[in-house]
Amino acid sequence: MNTHPAHRAPDEHARAALRRGARGFSAEDIRRSYLDFFVSKNHRVVPSAPLVPQDPTLLFTSAGMVQFKSYYADPEAAPYRTAASLQKCLRAGGKQSDLENVGRTLRHHTFFEMLGNFSFGDYFKKESIEYAWELVVDVWRFDRERLWISIYEEDQEAFDLWARHIGFPERRIVRLGKKDNFWGPVGDTGVCGPSSEIYYDTGSKRGCARAECKPGCDCDRYIEFWNLVFPQFFLTERGVYDALPKPGIDTGMGLERVAFILQEAQDNFHTDLFLPIRAAIESALPAGTDRAKASMAVNVAADHIRALCFAMTEGLIPSNEGRGYILRRLLRRSLTKMHPFGIRAPFLHAGVDSVASVMAVRYPEIGERAAFIKKAIHAEEERFLVTLEQGLERLESVISRCTREKNRVMPGEDAFVLYDTYGFPPELTSELAMDAGLAVDMDAFAAAMRAQKERARSGGFHVGADVPGARPFRELRKSGDTTFLGYETLSCESWCAALRIGEGGGGGRTAEGEGPDRLLELIFEETVFYPESGGQVGDTGAVTCAEARFEVSGVRAQNGKIVHLIPLGAGRADGEDGGEALERLLAGAKCTLSVNPVLRSATARNHTATHLLHAALRSVLGGHVVQAGSFVEPGRLRFDFNHFQALSREELSAVEAFVNQAILKNVELEHRIMKYAEAVRAGVIALFGEKYGEDVRVIEVEGISRELCGGTHVARTGDIGLFLVRQEGSVSSGVRRIEALTGTGAMDYIHHVIGQREALAAVLRTSPEETAGKVRALIAEADELKKRLESRESKIVGDRIGEAVHSARAIGRFSFATLEMESGDIAALRAAGDSLREKLERGVGLLLLAASKKPMALVVVSEDVVREGGLNAQTLTAHLSRALSLRGGGKPHMAQVGLDSRNDFDRVVSETIRFLKEAE
Repeated sequence: MNTHPAHRAPDEHARAALRRGARGFSAEDIRRSYLDFFVSKNHRVVPSAPLVPQDPTLLFTSAGMVQFKSYYADPEAAPYRTAASLQKCLRAGGKQSDLENVGRTLRHHTFFEMLGNFSFGDYFKKESIEYAWELVVDVWRFDRERLWISIYEEDQEAFDLWARHIGFPERRIVRLGKKDNFWGPVGDTGVCGPSSEIYYDTGSKRGCARAECKPGCDCDRYIEFWNLVFPQFFLTERGVYDALPKPGIDTGMGLERVAFILQEAQDNFHTDLFLPIRAAIESALPAGTDRAKASMAVNVAADHIRALCFAMTEGLIPSNEGRGYILRRLLRRSLTKMHPFGIRAPFLHAGVDSVASVMAVRYPEIGERAAFIKKAIHAEEERFLVTLEQGLERLESVISRCTREKNRVMPGEDAFVLYDTYGFPPELTSELAMDAGLAVDMDAFAAAMRAQKERARSGGFHVGADVPGARPFRELRKSGDTTFLGYETLSCESWCAALRIGEGGGGGRTAEGEGPDRLLELIFEETVFYPESGGQVGDTGAVTCAEARFEVSGVRAQNGKIVHLIPLGAGRADGEDGGEALERLLAGAKCTLSVNPVLRSATARNHTATHLLHAALRSVLGGHVVQAGSFVEPGRLRFDFNHFQALSREELSAVEAFVNQAILKNVELEHRIMKYAEAVRAGVIALFGEKYGEDVRVIEVEGISRELCGGTHVARTGDIGLFLVRQEGSVSSGVRRIEALTGTGAMDYIHHVIGQREALAAVLRTSPEETAGKVRALIAEADELKKRLESRESKIVGDRIGEAVHSARAIGRFSFATLEMESGDIAALRAAGDSLREKLERGVGLLLLAASKKPMALVVVSEDVVREGGLNAQTLTAHLSRALSLRGGGKPHMAQVGLDSRNDFDRVVSETIRFLKEAE
């Protein structure tokens, strides 16, 4: 037997959560035990980086090492030498996309959690392999006979460590090529190295039945669950692999795959990470649906709703560009996969609450954003379902035609029609065509896309043409981009250039974020209405034309035009058909556009306050603080920023004081247009990920703040009046959020708080100034009463333990005692169990806690019986679990059994007596 350090007894703390038996492993148990294990190995636990990375070359964070990658080339720059993390990952676009595999296999996901441990010039292969073996075999107790190892074909060092040092059977070590077991570099040059992967053999029934099936096969038999990467080279421009002076370690383990193994589940989708989500999705299936046939579609939807929730929690929404396009693909793929099973109404949004519940322990922010996410997803579902049925019919027609003509390639022009008219992403069309045995001519599709863009540039303007079912705008006058006059004035006259009447505005938003039933959209040559952008809500106000007045509920920008959103019914001259009469009215005379001055001023106060807040945070916390998002509306402001911990009360007070001092100084704001490169050189703050033109607008508060910004602002800082932080909290790991009020909003809040304080003082029968002292006194009094009660209960329990020992019955060579506790908690139950166990001689005790929501039984065995071997609390609990279909587990001296009702305890007592008799 090997005796190297990897085989010593596992750390007790790392295993504490995992003693309930195989099916007792929860995903949170796995997360906690993994991180605890590496803490015991002197690793720093580093929070997950956001899904939306700062690296502009990445769509999403796709691996744990993303936030550390610079440390491998320069370990001295790392703030720590070893680290462990639980990283949120999304692989649904780009080189590492798993999107098309979701639903085709039982092990791939778009969103997943990656457990990883890392070394930056500290330990290397030997320790990495030792740690992996110790955790998998000693702590998690995997069946080592079902483990396989793959290594890079030329990595003899890794082979020797597994075979000679660990003692792993050589016949289950597989050498694979670069495709499978060599990582990097990310570009043409850079850090790279071999890897070693640990596989779990799920059995021949899941395999492809080919004789050559082994780790690396694409079937579901061998599940790779941990990849140990050894970054030890730097590939130069000459193609030479130079050895790094300080090689590192980068490992990645899929939480979902480990949960599948440890929970002995049917597959990843039948673990505790997915079962409640699958149930929510399945509830949408019509009665009588063959659930087995629908299983893969349900898996796809369950996977994709997780990815949508996590991405949208970080501020993304489905759209036609960039990361938002990936979200739209996920949503539409889910609806398309479920369509054959009779789903004709929005259903995906119903899974949001299940995702929030399953992930609540680690990711409470999903629950905080659940209402917004559900509303946004529901709206997306409604839009796509309008055209999905027709699109699928069109696709089926195209597939049938290709089959008749024996053409195995679908024309790209047909794929373009599906995209342009029915909203089918080309990747979705390609996947559906593949199911029918066809490829898609993507070159021809790209050519059709280019031709459409060229027509758009040379022809008329179409706002919202990207939204399925949106009507084109009716052009009233030839015009270029809308000229914005709203920085200088709040009212102007202008000709209407185009209009559209549609259901929900073809994807437009009102100020509340919802499309009305029917919406009039107007484009003017000039406007004073600021469109929603940069985190600032759009203006509201009125458009007057002749005798008609239209209330503008929101404004958006698209393709250089500013679109004014008007719920039909608000104007007096829209007419029932909303068509020709409106067109004649708007074409016949200039309109007067007027912004609501009260709401504009309130929004401006809050927007300028965000600039001052940004400066305050950088001053108080440090220059590392960077804006990660903001939202500005008349009633409040929200500011997200990168920071590693919660702000203390003193820090928040300092931030508030900084902003209010800037307000008291009444500094005039300067607005000027500069070249982007010049502004950056001058130190003006630009937001990461924002796209700026050559000319940019700079907002400066002299001596305090300089930022690139296109929003509306006050003339002087004194116009803000007052700044008040209402709350500070976490958005996600490494991102904090401050919500604040200004001006009249801040004063209203202060009056509300004062009123609440006075009301509390009245209830406590004291003055407002003495409220805190009175509350503290009441808490101290309650604590003292609680101590007295606990002392009295402890004495009562002690007396009852003595009675239980005195009345213990002899069963063969054992004494057997029972004790029922009507009050107390689990901690009190365990304390009583310890006391009973110490007093029993050659004894076995059963204790019942009936006070909790679900009764709990505790099994205790005295030290002398445990030392003899053969009988202990673990073995007895295992027998009770099997015999009575209960769940339990614990240590040799003490174990617990979950009960469904009080009557179960009587069953446990009877079965224990029978077991003890047979033990003779």
